[in-house]
Amino acid sequence: MTSANIVGNRPPLVSVIIPAYNNARYIGETLDSIFAQTLRDYEVTVVNSSSPDTPQLEQVLGKYQNRIHYIKQEDRGVSGDRNTGMRNAQGQFLAFPDSDDIWLPNFLADQVKFFDENPSLDMSSADCIYFGDANVIDVSWHHLIGQSWLSRNPTESPVTLEKLLPTHGGAFPSFVLLRKATALKVGFFDEDLRLLEDYHYWLRLVYWGGHFAYLRKVLGKRRIHPESLTYDRSVVLPHALTALKKFLATLEPSGREASLVRREIALGQSRLALRTGRRKLAMRDYEGATKSFAEAQAAVPSRKVRLALLGLRWAPQSTRWAISRWDEHRAGSSGSIKTPPAARSLNRPTSSAVRRLPR
Repeated sequence: MTSANIVGNRPPLVSVIIPAYNNARYIGETLDSIFAQTLRDYEVTVVNSSSPDTPQLEQVLGKYQNRIHYIKQEDRGVSGDRNTGMRNAQGQFLAFPDSDDIWLPNFLADQVKFFDENPSLDMSSADCIYFGDANVIDVSWHHLIGQSWLSRNPTESPVTLEKLLPTHGGAFPSFVLLRKATALKVGFFDEDLRLLEDYHYWLRLVYWGGHFAYLRKVLGKRRIHPESLTYDRSVVLPHALTALKKFLATLEPSGREASLVRREIALGQSRLALRTGRRKLAMRDYEGATKSFAEAQAAVPSRKVRLALLGLRWAPQSTRWAISRWDEHRAGSSGSIKTPPAARSLNRPTSSAVRRLPR
């Protein structure tokens, strides 16, 4: 397949990098939204990592063959796709739309303007709304359709490590714009991580002093569909812990940042153990539930968990009933389960120990 830079022979302002894996049915909409941008100074690279739907994908891409760079490689995950695109990028800025999301026409123009107005900015994330076919997605996600991500999960700029850590996301890659010069300093996405590799990258960027802010304007649409793993907390949380542990290994062990990360890891381990304990309790596996609740209590001591452990010891059936009623009440009062990215943030002061990126 031939490829072309839409701005001709000079370097483009923005390099758009699209990982393509098993999304042939959606990528046409994504590309149409990119080529409908009011700002035209960009190049588009599609990276195919041995996608199982390659014949269908290439059939769709044929429509755009003179407007894209197309790269095929072995399966290196989404991190490997983005890294390949970054190595080939000519633009001053990098954009990473997923192959099932959509940009509104002013996405690039408004993002670049945001950088012009904030010259110290290294990365920005625009707001988006959720969309999808309500007939094919899980009913528990129907409430999200048409809602704004940042309105549900408000996080204030500037983004600090303290605010970013508990989000287990912090930004959808589809709606981020990143300076290429900053990316060269921070490095590439970690290819050992097959999920939440973006969370790991944002943590690294902020730790090394990158300026990350939110553009509080809806400039895109985030698709919800049955294959979306980022909406399943039972999948997200273990991967978040893996990302956090990898990040922790790069920090000064005695530093404040390492202490914050260890605390977030402990909270995650506690949540994961509690989730396992509830599942075992529902199955009347009282011994297994007790073990899981004890793990949660060891990670982050809690009065409620201590009481649950006492109840499991002396009245397991009554404790099972009480926890079940409590969970039903909590689910009903909250209305729904929230999405992992940019979950409730902590507005703590910025750490003075954060190192700066060299300019």
